[in-house]
Parts: sequence; C-alpha cells; structure tokens
Amino acid sequence: MINEEHNRRAFLRRAAIASLVTGLSGSGIARAQSSGGKNSNVDFAKIPRLPLTTLPTACSFMPRLTKALGGPEIYIKRDDVMEIAHGGNKTRKLEYALADALKKGSDSVITQGGVQSNHVRQTVSAAAKTGLECHVVLSVPSPEKKQQHTSAGNYLMDVIMGANIHFAEGSRSATVEKVRNELISSGKKPYLIPAGASNGIGSLGYVNTARELIGQWKTMRIKPSHVFVASGSCGTQAGLVMGLRYFGNTKTKVVGFSVASSSESVKRRVRRVIDQICEVIDVDKGFIKDEEIIVNDEYIGEAYAYPSEEGIAAIKGVGRLEGILLDPVYTGKAMAGLIDLVRNKKLKKPKDLVFLHTGGAPALHAYASNFL
Repeated sequence: MINEEHNRRAFLRRAAIASLVTGLSGSGIARAQSSGGKNSNVDFAKIPRLPLTTLPTACSFMPRLTKALGGPEIYIKRDDVMEIAHGGNKTRKLEYALADALKKGSDSVITQGGVQSNHVRQTVSAAAKTGLECHVVLSVPSPEKKQQHTSAGNYLMDVIMGANIHFAEGSRSATVEKVRNELISSGKKPYLIPAGASNGIGSLGYVNTARELIGQWKTMRIKPSHVFVASGSCGTQAGLVMGLRYFGNTKTKVVGFSVASSSESVKRRVRRVIDQICEVIDVDKGFIKDEEIIVNDEYIGEAYAYPSEEGIAAIKGVGRLEGILLDPVYTGKAMAGLIDLVRNKKLKKPKDLVFLHTGGAPALHAYASNFL
C-alpha cells in the first residue's frame, strides 16, 4: 500500500512538471529574453527548458589573483554555485535534457560517468527533484583508488540521493544498453542522457549561458578577449562557442583545456556536438568555423582523474587568494593552464579574461590525500 501511494504521488508529480514543460507557459518554464540568432529558423525561447536553479550565476572580478599574476583582469563565472546538489555546469544541460525527457513521457533516466562524476551527481539530484527514477552506470578511471573513491565525494552523494548504481561490465555503453533493455522489459520508459549531457539538446544549456554572459559583460562594461573552460565531454565548450556567435559576440575566443585527450581528439568532439546543436536549432553546420574551436592539451598531467602537480598548486592558490574551491579533475587543471598562459604572457592581446567555474568541489573529499 505504501509503495502504491509513493508511485501514485511520483506519477502525479511527473505529470505536473511535464505539463509545464509541454505547455511552455507558466512559471515552470523559462523563456529566453530574445529569439536568438538571425541565422536560425527556430525561436530559441520556445525550446523546452525545465528550470533547476536560479539564474544568472555570478560573474565576479578576482582582484587578488589578478594582482598575483600581474594582470590582465581575471573574472570568474560561478557555475559551481547552483541549487542541484552543490551545482556545476551539468545543471544547465540537465534543464534541457530533462525537459526533453518529460516531454517525451519518460519515467526514468539513465546516464553514465566515472565513479566521481560531477555530471552523475547532478543528474541524480535533478532526477530526485523531478520524480524520475535514476540509473547510473559508473566506471573506475583509477582502479587502485576504488575504495577511496567509493566512500566519499560524489559517489557518497549519489548513494544518499537514491541512485540505482550499476558498475560497468566492460564498456560503459554496453552496460547502459543492458540497463536500458531491462527497464524497458519491466515496463519503464527510460530516457538516455549521454556522459556530461553533451549532445545537441543538453549543450543548449551553454548556448543559453553565452547569452547570459553577454548581458553581464555589457552591465559590467568589460569586453573579454577569452573565456577559459575545462573540456571533457565537450558540450560546455561547444555550447559556449555556438552561443556567443549565435547571440552576436564575434570577438571573444573560447579556450578549452582538455582534461583527458589530445587537442585534436577534443576538437573533433566539440565539432560533433556543435553540429548536433546546429540540427536542434536549425543553423547551417558551417556557422562555426573549425578555427574557432580552440583546445589546449598541455595541462592534463598523468591522465584523466589523476590530479596534476600544477592543478593542485592552482587549487591551493585560488583557495588562498580568493576563497574559491576548484576541483582536482577539471577546474584545477584548467586554472593551472590559465595561470601559466597569463604568467608567461602566452596570450595574444589578453583583456578581461573570464574563467568558467564548472563546479566539482565535492570530489575534493575523495582526493583528500593529495592535499593533506
């Protein structure tokens, strides 16, 4: 009886949210402030989006870091401060992915990532908020630390929030397909969210962010020459590049710091996601030129999920100078790259540099031995 009542309430909750998503009216759906780029036949405001956090996030000056590096001025976009289980960039992507899931009548979601995945944590949180059953397929990028990484940080939060956890048997994609088939056989209607929610739907979150930044920069009276971001599954970088150009900024360069793969490999992935976004918003795939996809792979360190010495130093430095926590897998390495480029004057005509903080601080707990 208790389970029946729980299921009934969960169904009613999903139905109420889905009606808001489908109707595109009322407080549950955020409308864009403008229709978007002149090159698109789609009204960006009418693409379903399910608000999961309060926007905009802050874009703030970093005075002490700027002084320590001797200029130019450095700013930070605080996408680590959101309302979905400690926030992060995936929250913005999930606003579009879950809106699509609910519109399609899904009652469950499946996603994947590493055992300390920030994306998985945010997906589990957002699914709980919307009443969707959540299944996550996890791999262990650093097997020798499995016990440490499955007792703290993001994994601990996944457990607390009720994730159905499946460890990958071989490839993650094969395990995802197995879980999907099992859910369908049991009568469920699962919705697949790729790693990082980095596809044409999810990456709309950062097309929208680009518009948000353009508005903030105008208010702040700054004209950034570069935006810097950690690039893993590539949807954030792809969305930013597309969004800046789509909403009229033709000058600011988006620099992605790879956290796992060669620059050429990451560029191909960014290109693929950009092409997917173009399909969603009906823009010609030649709208973004290949030369606008900028990736630096010099700060990866040993490998993905293994902290680098430079990254650890950057985390400590930013923590002590600005009171801001970065993470050892993504933002720490990206900040190490930014610091090196500024300190050694490797940027051409840098001005009003913006660092996109994509979150990840919960993982610090799982990497405590690197700091203590």
